[in-house]
Amino acid sequence: MKFHLSDPYMVNQHQETRRSRMVSKDQIEIRIKENVSELYQTIVTDISGGCGQSFDIVVVSNSFQGKNKLQRSRWMNTVLKEEIAQIHAFSCKCYTEAEWSKIVT
Repeated sequence: MKFHLSDPYMVNQHQETRRSRMVSKDQIEIRIKENVSELYQTIVTDISGGCGQSFDIVVVSNSFQGKNKLQRSRWMNTVLKEEIAQIHAFSCKCYTEAEWSKIVT
């Protein structure tokens, strides 16, 4: 039996599948809080209009002390591996508390 996209059942199934794979801002924040020690601040912004496909992330933690930008990025990519696999794009900026205080003041 063939289904067409005009078939309401198939359209609903497609929408349900997309929803079940959707990543939320809260999901990302929880994952970061569970995996990043000495966490000072986390800012997660859904820049995809609420569809959960593109995020800007800022993580401030003293656990980044002594790590260069590449090491920090790789570490966060590992932490968010499951979420990254489900989204279209993300940007993650990682700072220590001292670096962050220079940016926000």
